[in-house]
Amino acid sequence: MSYRIKKLKSTPIYVKPQITSDSGTCRISLLVGIRNDPGKTIDDINVQFQLPPRVLSADLTSNYGTVNILSNKTCTWSIGRTPKDKTPSMTGTLVLETGVERLHVFPTFLVGFKIMGVALSGLKIEKLDFKNLPTRPYKGFRALTRAGQYEVRS
Repeated sequence: MSYRIKKLKSTPIYVKPQITSDSGTCRISLLVGIRNDPGKTIDDINVQFQLPPRVLSADLTSNYGTVNILSNKTCTWSIGRTPKDKTPSMTGTLVLETGVERLHVFPTFLVGFKIMGVALSGLKIEKLDFKNLPTRPYKGFRALTRAGQYEVRS
């Protein structure tokens, strides 16, 4: 069974972008951390965004995970699991085209994650009946929470 939640009140992670732009360059800083601990580890955290069209080059580094910039100006930051000892951060500089002083279009960050064994919606199964099965089924419940359309606008 699968289902979607339209408006989740509180996401388990936060993403805080800070972008400053002047003199033909742009500084970007991005923090990702745990907002409210779901009780299980948060896996496969990744942040993806499209570099604005007036950006010539980008130099991005992170203190945790890997940052890749593809030829179509898509930037992907793969964090993996959330570390317990530090907050993952990505910082860098974007070089703008000549004649462009400031960045006028800011990126939208798409965030992905998954949590095994947790249903953030609070959905619980109280009873489940199987009838006329040739073998006895396994009795148990597995939950998986995945980020669907989780966007952070800067």
